[in-house]
Amino acid sequence: MNLPLHFKYKILTITIASAFSMSVQADENDLSEQIKKLQQMVEKLQQQRAEQDKQMELLTKELVGIENQVSQSKIVKSEEKGSSKGSPIYGGYKDGLVFEDGTGNWGLQINGRLQADYRSIDPHEWKNDTFDIRRARFGATFSFLKDFAVRVEGEYSNTNDGSKGTTALTYGYLDYKHFPGAKLRIGQFKPIFGLERGESTNFTDFQELSLATATGASFNSTYDRGIMLFGSPLKGTYYNLEYVNGSGQNNDAMQNGKDVIGRAAVNIADLAGWQKSVVHFGISGSENTVQKSSAAATGNVPTLSAYTEANGITSNTIAYTNTTATQFFSTTAFNSASVDKNRLGFETALTYGPVKLQGEYINTNFSGHTLNGQNVDKDISTWYTSLTWLLTGENYSDSYKDAMFGRIIPKNNFAFGQDGLGAIELGLRYSSFDASDFNTVAKGCILGSGCLTSTSFTNQADAWTAGAKWILNPNARILLNYIYTSFDTPITINGLTSDKEKAVTLRAQYDF
Repeated sequence: MNLPLHFKYKILTITIASAFSMSVQADENDLSEQIKKLQQMVEKLQQQRAEQDKQMELLTKELVGIENQVSQSKIVKSEEKGSSKGSPIYGGYKDGLVFEDGTGNWGLQINGRLQADYRSIDPHEWKNDTFDIRRARFGATFSFLKDFAVRVEGEYSNTNDGSKGTTALTYGYLDYKHFPGAKLRIGQFKPIFGLERGESTNFTDFQELSLATATGASFNSTYDRGIMLFGSPLKGTYYNLEYVNGSGQNNDAMQNGKDVIGRAAVNIADLAGWQKSVVHFGISGSENTVQKSSAAATGNVPTLSAYTEANGITSNTIAYTNTTATQFFSTTAFNSASVDKNRLGFETALTYGPVKLQGEYINTNFSGHTLNGQNVDKDISTWYTSLTWLLTGENYSDSYKDAMFGRIIPKNNFAFGQDGLGAIELGLRYSSFDASDFNTVAKGCILGSGCLTSTSFTNQADAWTAGAKWILNPNARILLNYIYTSFDTPITINGLTSDKEKAVTLRAQYDF
């Protein structure tokens, strides 16, 4: 078929255009597919980057923690001031400076106390106003192998010849305390008879002990040497049993007889689960013999003596001192081969919250025979009762442990310029000393059976004590007491005779 030339050109043009259009369409489809694939790859990379960012954040935090540990380790090592091997040693303060190792195998607690007193006594002829250091002690307790402890303490308030109050050593003993209900102590310690005398002098309700326990019927040294079994076998119960020389502090036995002392107490409030309360009852007993010591053979006469509360001096079992100011009772020891001395005491303390009522009764009986065959049967009876109130609201039950009252923790320690006031306590105590069985020869006493040493003394006394106590913090306190003592018959001291003594005493104390 022969077509015209111009028609052929048209057909060729249409054919070429169609082919080009089909090629362009194919290229556009391929490009869209490539774009879609690229978008998917970008999204995938973005997800991977987010995961990497999270991992980087975690790694950064871990690195910061490691850097802090390394920095703290450097600080600790710099404070050690040198290298050490074995378990680390920890130091702290808890009622004393405490050092111990990490295993608990050993610990060292350093303790001390200072009691600075002022006394003003009327009549002034009996004793001048004075400042004195009542107690200044320093010592330590070393615990080892968890079950053992050694305590050593020294007294530094003595006169230069060591004759005032106590001699150098107060405590010096070894404890074995594996069994809470049966601990063992051997050495020099405080034999516990009664509540008031058994408590630490750091925590007594008043500046000095009452007539009933300071001297009087106790007639024993504060410290003695021997062995003691003690503990708390059941909740709310406590006991102690001692077998001691009976010859006093820092003094080995000068006689064969020994003192046997025992005490048992129960807190019913603890057994019953009564909160903020103490219902304490206890009983104490002891027996020994009063014998003439070797010192009596040299011409000294052993005596039993008692002093007023204001004087703040306790007597030993047997004293060889001359009459001193405020000594109101003195009797020569029984001039016999052996006279038995038996004591029996009853005690109670009732507390609820910030109020405490406390009291004790002690009877001491001396019985035997004089060298000329005369019977001896004489008694000394003493007692006291006291009422104390913590105005700032602390609970006495918080300070009660092992049948004793201890440290009061103020709700707010005193801080100058701040709200802290400390704890404030008011108290009133009445105490009585009755040795009416002991009299002068002129009134029928048989020589050698415990007569009063002279007519300068009396055999009965009563005392009222009003006290205020400011506990600045658990370790510091200030006490102010007023004591009025009356005697059954007038006594004579330094040439002045009177039937009463008035005293104001003040104490600033710190212990740790």
